[in-house]
Amino acid sequence: MSIPNSVLQKEHVAITFGTPVSSYLWPDSDALNAALQKVILEKEKAYEGIKRSNSGGWHSKPDLFLWQADCVHTLKDRVTTCAADMTRLFTALEGPRKISFQLDCWANVSRRGAYNSVHDHPGAMWSGVYYVSSGKPDGNDPLNGKLELLDPHVGVNMLRLEQGIFGGRYLVEPMPGLMVMFPSWLKHMVHPFSGSGERISISFNAYVQFQQQTN
Repeated sequence: MSIPNSVLQKEHVAITFGTPVSSYLWPDSDALNAALQKVILEKEKAYEGIKRSNSGGWHSKPDLFLWQADCVHTLKDRVTTCAADMTRLFTALEGPRKISFQLDCWANVSRRGAYNSVHDHPGAMWSGVYYVSSGKPDGNDPLNGKLELLDPHVGVNMLRLEQGIFGGRYLVEPMPGLMVMFPSWLKHMVHPFSGSGERISISFNAYVQFQQQTN
């Protein structure tokens, strides 16, 4: 009996329990980001921030989508669009069922030394971040101010493979106009920011409601 060179082909292998993460760089965002930065820094001066996962920096109340500004309305439309696309891509929707969302949203202003500890966002379906500005990071730290999404597989770091898909790190470089979205149960953190200026981001949760079809 001859043994084939490769027993397993692609049709015999499934990537099971994958975690969807979207990263989309919105075009034509300079004017929007400038307007968002202005509104957020004005709010920072007017209101004391709250403490959640943040160490240092300013964390607004989760009511950003209630702020009365055109730039906020535009951002809300972007978040809703991406959340709807992710929901339809990764849920088994039958027919033209309508989706509605409840959204929580807050601003983060990080200056030198600020970071976010490991956390998740219980109760929502999707969480994410939109980057308004990246500040001016120092160039000697490869993790400077980056978002890290943590591998949810228990024990994956026990493997010692030089290459491959096991035990990798998912790091996101802050970039103005970039929107990242992922399941809310996925633990994540933000590494300390080292640099001048402000790294401004907007975080959000999307709670999905499926509306029943009517005849």
